[in-house]
Amino acid sequence: MKRKVLTILTASIIALGVSTAPANAHVSIQLKGSSDLAGTSSRIWMSLGHGCTYQAIKYGTSIFSVKVPASAGKPTPEFHQGFKTSVVASTTADATGTPDFYTVTWTAKSRNWVIDDGTFYDFGLKVTWSKVAQKINFETTQTCFGPAVPGQSKKPLFLRWTITDGTTKAATDDTEFGPAPSITTK
Repeated sequence: MKRKVLTILTASIIALGVSTAPANAHVSIQLKGSSDLAGTSSRIWMSLGHGCTYQAIKYGTSIFSVKVPASAGKPTPEFHQGFKTSVVASTTADATGTPDFYTVTWTAKSRNWVIDDGTFYDFGLKVTWSKVAQKINFETTQTCFGPAVPGQSKKPLFLRWTITDGTTKAATDDTEFGPAPSITTK
């Protein structure tokens, strides 16, 4: 009987691991109990699970940025030890002068704070949802630094999670593309 229970438990754990593996390939949004109700303020966490790959070598994430649309209000970024944070309003605005989006960027202060490839890490934001229920895309970019190239100290590598229309885009030598994380408010 114990062996049968152990076999079922092991198979369940393996199946769970297989079913969640694809989620590791992109940035996702976690609410962790916060509200997705239109017109309310909330906290969200952008969860990343890996760094960049260049010539079959993996590199950690040094810079993480997210484009927060006006429909999520002006964001307040979560503090992370070892990271410098900035919030920059877009140069474009609507008729009322509200920026179309804000770019929030966390930059590792030193190599000691780079997020190792394969390590899950969450960056949090306080937002205020628009009063209109809608799907809100958060275009994100992870920047890693590969080997030194002539004339530069390190080669920048990118994971751009910016696709919002369901299409795909082929990777280049230094950039991979994927779907932008999103949330649908209620």
